[in-house]
Amino acid sequence: MQVVLDSEVVPVALGITWPALLVDEDTGTCLTKLPKAQQGPSYAEAVAAAKKVFGADWEKQAADHNLIIGQALGRANKVFRDARMGEVALDKARFLTEYKTGGSKVDFLVFMSARINERFDRGEINKSTWKNHRSTYNKLADFRKKIPFNTLTHRFADEFEGWLKRNGHGDVNTRWGRHRDVKTYLAYAKRDKIPFEDPYAHFRPKQGESSWKALQPDEFDKLEAYYKLCAPCHPHRRVLQKFLFSCTSSLRLGDLKAIGQAKLNDRQLHIKTHKGREQYGKELLLPLTRKALRYLREAQQENGTEGFFDYSDQYTNRQLQEMAAVLGIQTHLHNHVGRETFATNFIRYGGNVAVLQKLMGHSKLSTTMKYVHVDEAMKQAEIDRMDALDN
Repeated sequence: MQVVLDSEVVPVALGITWPALLVDEDTGTCLTKLPKAQQGPSYAEAVAAAKKVFGADWEKQAADHNLIIGQALGRANKVFRDARMGEVALDKARFLTEYKTGGSKVDFLVFMSARINERFDRGEINKSTWKNHRSTYNKLADFRKKIPFNTLTHRFADEFEGWLKRNGHGDVNTRWGRHRDVKTYLAYAKRDKIPFEDPYAHFRPKQGESSWKALQPDEFDKLEAYYKLCAPCHPHRRVLQKFLFSCTSSLRLGDLKAIGQAKLNDRQLHIKTHKGREQYGKELLLPLTRKALRYLREAQQENGTEGFFDYSDQYTNRQLQEMAAVLGIQTHLHNHVGRETFATNFIRYGGNVAVLQKLMGHSKLSTTMKYVHVDEAMKQAEIDRMDALDN
């Protein structure tokens, strides 16, 4: 089937085969015979070949093929009609997405699945985010096999939250993340002008204190000392180059993986963000600490890469935990601890929380503060500072 969009021909494979001589090009249908006036010298040979290929029930197959063609035309016309009704511009990518997911305007699950894959294919989200969003989709599909848009009511979010709790699907922060993902794709549906009642209008998912704890200063010192002992290109040194960089910068894990495409000007890092619908693709100007710059430079020189050596998240986490066990580090080490450590140390050293919010790329200050872990030493230091000012 050929679809024409702004003078561009978009071919759509229907997955069927039929002899060209027995296809009516005007009506786009498969025939089993031609009028005598149209039977040329190769007609009998074509019919015999068709019967040999398709078997005795070839007439039934022709009818089935015509049904497939009719459904394809109907689906394509529906995409055009919905675009006109919704006043949505239709390009090749959007047409193919809507065509392949015929129920996306009816069932939120179909819509969410299609949009997750579309965003990944376009590079809007990285593989890690794609996996997280697919995981949320799977939980939602386990919760309900179908979720027509007209069934989304004010009770939906509460019922989903209750189902997650009853089935032990994560702590309060994990559940908060599930709701956040669902809200993201509901926002996309709203932008596509699909009518539905907002199930989150009166629901506020709770987010608890982060279970990820920042490194203590002495633990960071142990890791840095061990890093200096590791030979260049040793797996532990490569892992620590990226991890210690994250402890001394504010980059998200996804942005950290794409640091090879960033531009470095002196100590200013120009990088396009890879997370958040509002922030995606925006260029961020990030000043680097001297330590962060050193880890990056050493990684580039030793590994011959633009960024850090590309180990999987799972491998990195295993190596970090092995090092923690050897060095006697109590904090549970994994990739995300670095960003927590940066935020906590920024406040520990007297940094302005409003500046921290900008460095972290958060739209809400409350989100930033969940990364900051105030320990006993920090509380005592502030009390000592008050005493000193009082004196």
